[in-house]
Order: sequence, then C-alpha cells, then structure tokens
Amino acid sequence: MLVMVLGNESLYDKHKQLYKLYQIPSQVVTAKKGARCNLSVGSNILKQINSKCGGNLFYLKFPEKMASQRTMLIGIDVCHSGGKSIVGFAASTNKEMSQYYSDYIV
Repeated sequence: MLVMVLGNESLYDKHKQLYKLYQIPSQVVTAKKGARCNLSVGSNILKQINSKCGGNLFYLKFPEKMASQRTMLIGIDVCHSGGKSIVGFAASTNKEMSQYYSDYIV
C-alpha cells in the first residue's frame, strides 16, 4: 500500500491514474486535506486504507434463507456531466457482501 501526501492538488488525478495503470494500491491525500485532518477525516482515510488492503468495513447479518444461498449484490449507476456519461459498477465478491469489485467507464 502506497500512501502519498501531495502538496499540489492539481497532480492528484495524475497520481491516481498512474497508480491505477500499474495496479498499485494507494491512498493519495492532499496536503490541504491533511492539514485540516480531524477525527472524522482521519478515520475515513484509515477506513479507505483498510478497505484497499482487503479489510472489511462492516458485516451484515442476513436472513437464514438468504445466507444459505449464493447471493451477489450488484449496483450500477450512470451520471451525465457535460458531454460525457460515466457508468459506475460494483458487485460483492464474498459471502458477507462486505468486499466489492468496482470500476467505471467514461
């Protein structure tokens, strides 16, 4: 896991694209966000790091009927921004539905 603190916010997108291209798990934090880091911001950053390292953020208890069957939770959404449309996709990858695969298409 690579944790990067950026002083220049304009480089954020370039860093994220580079780490995604080389499949490097990363958490990029801008210096501005880090400077106003309070308990809420800090815990959210740690949750994101935990999730990217394969940790669970939550556990759900399902009804017995559902727990005994193979179930996958899938979410798809589209938003339109200017002339572009962005499709987001997420699907659960484990029995507890606490781990997800996600991607987007522009």
